[in-house]
Amino acid sequence: MIDYIFYLCVDILVWLADLTGTSYELINIIIFIIAYPLLVFLLIGIIYIQNKKLRKISPKD
Repeated sequence: MIDYIFYLCVDILVWLADLTGTSYELINIIIFIIAYPLLVFLLIGIIYIQNKKLRKISPKD
């Protein structure tokens, strides 16, 4: 099952590379080296902001 999922993801990356006219390696770099870390930092920022908002509205003990 894991092999199936892995090769499905590889096929999707190859399809994206063909669709955009770039290489498999470039698509891989864009997704896993650039986009994923940016998404992680964005989500950490959202969590931080939401945590600050929750502290403002929660009653003080």
